[in-house]
Amino acid sequence: MKRSSLLVRMVISIFLVFLILLALVGTFYYQSSSAAIEATIEGNSQTTISQTSHFIQSYIKKLETTSTSLTQQMDVLAYAENPNQDQVKGIRDLFLTILKADQDLKTVVLVTKSGQVISTDDSVQMKTSSDMMAEDWYQKAIHQGAKPVLTPARKSDSQWVISVTQELVDAKGANLGVLRLDISYETLEAYLNQLQLGQQGFAFIINENHEFVYHPKRTVYSSASEMEAMKPYIETGQGYTLDHQSYVSQEEIAVTDWTVIGVSSLEKLDQVRSQLMWTLLGASALSLLTCLCLVWFSLKRWIAPLKELRDTMLEIASGTQNLRAKEAGAYELREVTRQFNAMLDQIDQLMAAIRRQEEATRQYELQALSSQINPHFLYNTLDTIIWMAEFQDSQRVVQVTKSLATYFRLALNQGKDLIYLSDEINHVRQYLFIQKQRYGDKLEYEIDEEPAFDNLVLPKLVLQPLVENALYHGIKEKEGQGHIKVSVQKKDTGLVIRIEDDGVGFQAAGDSSQSQLKRGGVGLQNVDQRLKLHFGDNYQMKIDSAPSKGTTVEIYINKIETS
Repeated sequence: MKRSSLLVRMVISIFLVFLILLALVGTFYYQSSSAAIEATIEGNSQTTISQTSHFIQSYIKKLETTSTSLTQQMDVLAYAENPNQDQVKGIRDLFLTILKADQDLKTVVLVTKSGQVISTDDSVQMKTSSDMMAEDWYQKAIHQGAKPVLTPARKSDSQWVISVTQELVDAKGANLGVLRLDISYETLEAYLNQLQLGQQGFAFIINENHEFVYHPKRTVYSSASEMEAMKPYIETGQGYTLDHQSYVSQEEIAVTDWTVIGVSSLEKLDQVRSQLMWTLLGASALSLLTCLCLVWFSLKRWIAPLKELRDTMLEIASGTQNLRAKEAGAYELREVTRQFNAMLDQIDQLMAAIRRQEEATRQYELQALSSQINPHFLYNTLDTIIWMAEFQDSQRVVQVTKSLATYFRLALNQGKDLIYLSDEINHVRQYLFIQKQRYGDKLEYEIDEEPAFDNLVLPKLVLQPLVENALYHGIKEKEGQGHIKVSVQKKDTGLVIRIEDDGVGFQAAGDSSQSQLKRGGVGLQNVDQRLKLHFGDNYQMKIDSAPSKGTTVEIYINKIETS
């Protein structure tokens, strides 16, 4: 991230913020939706079990009504009190009529206190049955005081049934026998199997003793392990099982001691949760991708002016002048660009002022140099002319006077700062001629020109100070005659101007050209600065000196341009 662009950083930051917000919203939505789905499943399960309870309750009431009606039939009571074979057919026909009216009834059985049996099932022997009277359903019925009794599912002959039994009593309440209505097991099974409790869901019915009245797996009645497996559902009451794989709904069936229990499997909930999860992930991924694209293109558009401003800065830093940044984008960016352009304008103004100041400084230095040279040189030259006049050497007076006039004419150069190399050499020639008249045999000089460079333009008064240094710091301090040579030679793509003297020289070992320039005084440093300003990197000055061997100053100028 240290070297990444502003665009990338902003996109990543916004992306992370959006991702966190999306994760929080998605988690909240997932939890809320899951809770809503669970609540729906719970409500549906409870509603289903409640409806089942009401259905069974209504059916049981109908059976009890039928049972009560039969136990109060005079023919039935008369037969139970005093069995008569002539009555059997009429009673049996009555029972068959009841069976036809209710397809869910399988058998109607009457057992008198004396053991006589009338049944709609031909397989039941019409004879005294002490064994039947000993059965549990019979004993429960005679202990309920003529009230209908519901018995758990049991296997009667080849089929499973649920029975409603009721005691027959005479006017004094004495026991006359028991009437039993057998309900088809499949009746409850068909109804309970169609309940929407999930693929693995089921419903069963127990009585107050936790005995199974109905269970879809009939083996549960005889298998202790399967009975044990049902205990968690019975003990859970209303709610989720410990493993949270099922939801249990319970409701008591009125007018009975039965409780219907529905076990809803939650695989559908898991499927819905899975679908919801994938939907949320897909929507989140699509939203993130859309957000990323929108943010990328939006920020790219917003940051484009900032990039243009940066590119403009780089171009200006590389040296491009008179360039300004284009104002575009948001208000803040336009304001930054406006301030940047204002800063450039101010810098240009300051640079122009600095250039004017530098130009003025160079003029002042040049004037100072001229004022340093001219009065001193003029005084000595006039003194020489006076001396010649006293000796009536008029010819030499005329020569020196003409040379002095030419010297000053070239020095003034019509007020121009630049001069041709040929005129600068001529200026040095006049200077050396005049000094020769003063020093006589003490000074000898030689000038070697290269006509090909006569039109080279350079700052004026750059060679005369070098020659003056050679004279005053080299030849003048030397015993005997001294020699100065000024030469211009071609070198590679440029030229070299060389000023040589065989004067006293100085110790140059270990000295840099910069320190040697300082030894030459203000005049030599002024020459170096003005040549650097004019020629730039194409200029170089080199000084070579040794005690008693003289000094050589070389000026290298490359890539010559003549006018």
